Amino acid sequence: MKKKNTVLTILTILWLGLIFGHSMMPGEVSSEESGFFVDLVMKLFPSFENAESVGHFVRKAAHFTEFMILGGLLSLRVRDEFGRFIGRFLTASAIGLFAAFIDETIQLFVEGRAGAVADMWVDLAGVVAGCLIIAGITAFRFKKE
Repeated sequence: MKKKNTVLTILTILWLGLIFGHSMMPGEVSSEESGFFVDLVMKLFPSFENAESVGHFVRKAAHFTEFMILGGLLSLRVRDEFGRFIGRFLTASAIGLFAAFIDETIQLFVEGRAGAVADMWVDLAGVVAGCLIIAGITAFRFKKE
């Protein structure tokens, strides 16, 4: 169990590094990265005419997805520390919210970026979704056994 916790801790720290690394990218670099996915969505769905709206959606979806994965990792990691679902859920969510706060604070100091409270809500929703996915998988496995 200790080895599993060590691996989960390392994966969580590495994932946080990836999240914070994205936030440290200047606005121009971040826009280019998002632009690739905007172009892809526009090609897949030609009926979408407003690239700016698609770009906004792509950026929010990226935030949500990054933090959903973080929520899943945190949920798995704290599972062994707290026995009940509520304790694990609240702990993982609190850590995830703190990570979102740091993430948005980093962006305040990066050229062409801005921290936004609204993005913290998107990030927290991602964390909660990740926690709930792990809870669902765990419940399904427990019920199957």
